[in-house]
Parts: sequence; structure tokens; C-alpha cells
Amino acid sequence: MAKTALVFRPTGSQGKAVVKHLASSGWNVRAFIPDPLSERALALKYFGNNISLFKGTLDDLTAMDAAMEGCDAIFLVQMPSWTDDSETRDAANIIRAAKAAGIEHIVVSTLLGIDRANIADIFSHPIIAPVVDGKVKVEKLVRESGLQWTFLHPGWFNTNVTLPVVNIQYPGLSQGKLVCSYQPQWAVGTVDPDDIGAFAAMVFNDPRKFSGSIIDVLSEIVTVEDIFKEIERATGKKIEVHYRTAEENQTAFDNPYAIGQSLMKDLEPFLDIEKARSYGIPLTTFRQFLKKNKESVVPK
Repeated sequence: MAKTALVFRPTGSQGKAVVKHLASSGWNVRAFIPDPLSERALALKYFGNNISLFKGTLDDLTAMDAAMEGCDAIFLVQMPSWTDDSETRDAANIIRAAKAAGIEHIVVSTLLGIDRANIADIFSHPIIAPVVDGKVKVEKLVRESGLQWTFLHPGWFNTNVTLPVVNIQYPGLSQGKLVCSYQPQWAVGTVDPDDIGAFAAMVFNDPRKFSGSIIDVLSEIVTVEDIFKEIERATGKKIEVHYRTAEENQTAFDNPYAIGQSLMKDLEPFLDIEKARSYGIPLTTFRQFLKKNKESVVPK
């Protein structure tokens, strides 16, 4: 008999990939979504007839309880909270509902490196710290919940350079010009979100093996300079990149994206592509990702 999984944020890049891979591996998938009639929600049905759309929001506890009834497992990914503890509050409600429904396994996707002892020191900037702290607290709640758990820690999302996200994170790239707080030779652990879905399905399909595991999800390790060269190769257009100096970074003190970029170097010690390969999941190179998603890659 097929098992049933509930996926939160199913139309996001991670959630959609999880829906796709679980459905293809025979799971019944419930997508928990505020508007089941939206175009993005209805598009999930193309992944299979074993997908159901459940209407609800994270503050609608009645809808959450109904969606979890009869489920075997949960996939949880959350938007970070910059200002309050809503992320941990929502996670606590989800855990409560999961235990009441008799759900045994929860897979949570957070951030690369947050299990390291010095992560709070790395992300101590007052703008970034609450985001990381929220993820750490969610994982603590899950560890202490009594549920079987597995944590996925993905690296840098390839979708950062596709529309519409790119215009938020990298303004100017659409026009072939970019100012960033990276340095060209820094190593980046890239992730195709579709690979996250494959890792999640692997975990769901063998919960005993992966219970209590933390899996760093990486697709490839490349340099920052390589990322921009690959975009140029895919689009046939030149990108002018200005790498901020240390002094210029000081003037971007209140820009969360610039801050996050400047901290990328501190994540280099956590990049272990051989470990990622050891799970046997086919990994997507950045070049392959750009080829698959050429229509949404910038600059045009």
C-alpha cells in the first residue's frame, strides 16, 4: 500500500521538486497550499494523479490537522523570518499536529552549515543572525519532538540566477552588469533544487536508514567566477562584474543580500562534494542546470 506524505510550501523550488520525486516513486502526495486553484498549485498535478491539493495556511490549525490525517511523513521547508519568531511558532504547531496524527517521520530542509558549532559566530551580523537563529531553533524543536527526523542542508541555489529571483538577489544581472560582495575565486556549493527533491525521496523511501541523519545537499562545487562564466556561455552575452572591496562592503551594511554574499567564504569548509556523491543520487552540474532552465536564465 502506497504511503502518504504532506509537503509544505509545495510550489516553491524545493517543495515542487519533492512533490515531483515523491509522486514518481509511488507516494501519495498532499500539497498544503493557501490557494489550490492558483496556476502554480494546479501545475503540481502534472507530476501525477497521486497528488492532492489541500487548502490551508500555517495559522489554520484545523486545516493542518485535516491535511495530516492518515499521513505517514512530512516534508517541511519554511521561509525565514527576519523580524519575529513565527518560524519556530509555525514549526511547533506542525510538530504538535504531526504527533497527534501519528506521523512517524519528518524531513526538514534548512541551511548548509547550521549544525556546526561556530555557525552563530559566522552569521553574527544583526540582520542575518535572526534568520539563522530561527533555523537552528526549528531543528532543535524537531530533535526534541520524539518524531523520527532527517535534516537536509542545501547549499547555494542555482535558481538564484533565474527569473524572477535574480532581480531581487542580483539586481543588474538582467542587464549584464552586476555588483556583488563575493570574490571571484571563492568556492560555492551549488544546488539544483530538483536534486533536493531526489535526496528527499531517497530519505522518505528508507526512513530507518536516514533517521537522525543530517545530509548536506550539494550538486557541484564551482568558483564564483565560474558561475558568471557559465551564465555568459549559456546566454552568449558578456557580464560585467564588479566585486566590492572591503570598504565598499561596509557601505552595504544594511543590505541582507550583500551581507550574505560576503559571508559565503566562511561556508567553504563545509563543502564536501564527495560525501554528496556517495549517496548515489545523480547530481546536476551548474552547466546542466542552465541548459535545462535557459528560458529563465539572465541576462537575456
